[in-house]
Amino acid sequence: MRLHALHLQAFGPFADRHTVNFDALSADGLFLLHGDTGAGKSTLFAAICVALYGEPPTDRSVHLRSHHAPADLLTEVTLEVTLAGKRLRIRRIPAQLKPKVRGPGDTPQKAETYLSEWTSNAAGEGHWEPLSKSHREAADEIKALLGMSRKQFCQVVLLPQNEFTKFLRADASERKDLLGKLFHTQRFASIEAWLADRKSTLAKTRDEARADVLRLAERIQQAATDDLEPESGAPTASEPTTLTDHARTWATALCTAAAARQQTAGTTLVHAQQELTAFQDKERAVRELARRQHGSSPGDEGREKHARCPGPVWGWGP
Repeated sequence: MRLHALHLQAFGPFADRHTVNFDALSADGLFLLHGDTGAGKSTLFAAICVALYGEPPTDRSVHLRSHHAPADLLTEVTLEVTLAGKRLRIRRIPAQLKPKVRGPGDTPQKAETYLSEWTSNAAGEGHWEPLSKSHREAADEIKALLGMSRKQFCQVVLLPQNEFTKFLRADASERKDLLGKLFHTQRFASIEAWLADRKSTLAKTRDEARADVLRLAERIQQAATDDLEPESGAPTASEPTTLTDHARTWATALCTAAAARQQTAGTTLVHAQQELTAFQDKERAVRELARRQHGSSPGDEGREKHARCPGPVWGWGP
């Protein structure tokens, strides 16, 4: 929010028309309002609040109508301000009494609101474009741009006369809501919600992965032989934080043991094949020696076998 100008008329101690040019005061980036008690410092803050919200600051007794103003001069406040990049002019005429046009006495003056925005036409000429005369529409637009209610605005922005202590003494819930709207922390709340949802999703995925690890470990135990001792150091659900690393170490040890058993079995198989070949060679040598001792040749041996197996006998029946 940046204040540009404040126009007062018959407001508080200001009996006539007065203008405060904040642009000129803030040329150096910082300015100070000071003066004697009753000089009207708090009235300026009250006028800003009336312009923005249509009411004076909360918990503060402010008489809007100047006692010194001419009877025919209405009390009103006009504020030129930039909110969220929009330069607005807000004119407020509070409810008050005014002299009757005819005859003696007063007549009620209803509260009026005029909201305009500074715009430029195609030729680059700036002008005030009326936006609304509705109290509700103006209030909604200003609150949406400013992001604070009147009470919050008075606690955070308007802090004259040591009223900052009210903000400091507010309970944690009130300060949280106030600072959240002031500094637009909704995006952080959205991030927090996303992280919580992400945490829940990852926890579910982690639990499913742990269940898969336990199922695989059970299958490994069923497939492993007793000499591999698969029960020794097997992962269990009672150690969720170290389940994966433990299961990996356990499975690696089993693989190493199985590989060693396979290598031993392979070596044993080679030795057995070598022994079988040696026995077969010895058997052939013994047979050859036996044949020679009987003085027969391989052909004779064949004839002997044929002689021991006579052919069919033919005969006739009676």
